[in-house]
Amino acid sequence: MAVTSMGSIPHNQSSTTVGAHGTPTVLLWALLLVSLLGVMVVLGYRSTHVNEVIHKGDSTAAAEPAAATLPSQVPAVFNQQAEPLTGNAVPHYPAELLAAGLEADVVVRLQIDANGAVTQASVPARDAAVDARFEEAALQALQQWRFRPEVREGHAVSSVVQVPVEFRRER
Repeated sequence: MAVTSMGSIPHNQSSTTVGAHGTPTVLLWALLLVSLLGVMVVLGYRSTHVNEVIHKGDSTAAAEPAAATLPSQVPAVFNQQAEPLTGNAVPHYPAELLAAGLEADVVVRLQIDANGAVTQASVPARDAAVDARFEEAALQALQQWRFRPEVREGHAVSSVVQVPVEFRRER
């Protein structure tokens, strides 16, 4: 294996980086200093502009992450209805009623606490024509449901919801 040696790089005292009076070097340092000052001015302006936008509530502040929002900037009033969470169990269609070809509609009234749990379930308008086993099946499933609680003025509160349950054979 042959080893190739490289020649040394000549060091020239009359290089363009250092002139007779050091002028090119001073010029490079001055250019670097001006560039740094320019960057600092731009960054300072951007920081000031971002702070002004945040304090004015300008819509261009959307680039700020939601987690960075200060509590004083959150709207004081925020209302939302209670909504069932995904994954809640569907009421079981009683096998004997399905085999008999019976169908029904049942409305279940649920009391929801501020944590989204069902605290009470009832059938407010009982229909004598509806088999009580339909109502039991609906109550048994819906008592286990979880909800995103109702929100009034930014606070979770207890609420009442009515959930219609349809027992149909084509399911």
